[in-house]
Amino acid sequence: IDTRKENIIYVGIDLHKETHTAVMLDCWNQKLGEITFDNKPSVFHKLTRKVSRFVTKEKTAVYGLKNAYGYGRALAVWLLEKGCAVKDVNTALSYAQRKSVPMYQKNDSYDAEAVALVLINMLDKLPDAVPDDAYWTLGQLVNRRDNICSHQQRLKKQLHEQLCVAYPSYKGFFGDISRATALYFWLNYPSPEHLRGKTAEELASELRPISHNNCSIKRAEKILERVRTDGQTAREHQASRDAITRSIAGDLEHYREQLKIVESAIDTMLPSFRCTLMTMPGVDVTTAANMLSEIGDIHRFTNADKLAK
Repeated sequence: IDTRKENIIYVGIDLHKETHTAVMLDCWNQKLGEITFDNKPSVFHKLTRKVSRFVTKEKTAVYGLKNAYGYGRALAVWLLEKGCAVKDVNTALSYAQRKSVPMYQKNDSYDAEAVALVLINMLDKLPDAVPDDAYWTLGQLVNRRDNICSHQQRLKKQLHEQLCVAYPSYKGFFGDISRATALYFWLNYPSPEHLRGKTAEELASELRPISHNNCSIKRAEKILERVRTDGQTAREHQASRDAITRSIAGDLEHYREQLKIVESAIDTMLPSFRCTLMTMPGVDVTTAANMLSEIGDIHRFTNADKLAK
């Protein structure tokens, strides 16, 4: 594109989940137009049609998207497919611009104008928007994994709260209360009442397939002995508390399965990046995927200092 300021129409776009607002400025900060449109590809042409009113043989348009890899990713891809020049405007830059105005009151129109002003002032320094599908998809998988892990931690805390009342010595039953064998136990025996009459041989036989033959009779005896030494823990409305324990254990079981699915998808996708991070001691698939999704295409950095910065 022609980099002379007077020959460029600056289109700043404030991005949201449902709608986007775009403001067009010339190089003298004169507002030329504004449009709000739905965040769906079928109506993105309304933006380019609006901008085309100000584009001539001498003038071209540059689009600035505030975080082109979030809510605006679909628009960035669409604009690039149409051959438009698209810049990614860091949210910190647009925030600093809009806060520089005295008595500023936040609204979508001025937020979009702030993006356009950043375009005018920093056009040659702003990075091109490069919404790569592979890195974006990997980032989605990594975010999903993080969300699942957060849910698991929250649910484990809730399960601890229930178990410390029903089974005071529960921490000695299993190494991790959220592993498959433990979850099976809490689902079927949410309180000691459900273990009444159960022998160590019967319990071990029941848990052995779930634990991949790691639950011995000695382990079952240890569990039953701890239950006996805990004394009477049943209280009024015990059935309701049992329902809570089973509900939490069921949720944890669900998220265990979801985590397997997501991690399998990451394992399947990672080789396509030809990543060598895992040759470093201590860097596993999860760590490598996190780094790749955050950095993106390493070739966009010309040297190690820029990557570090």
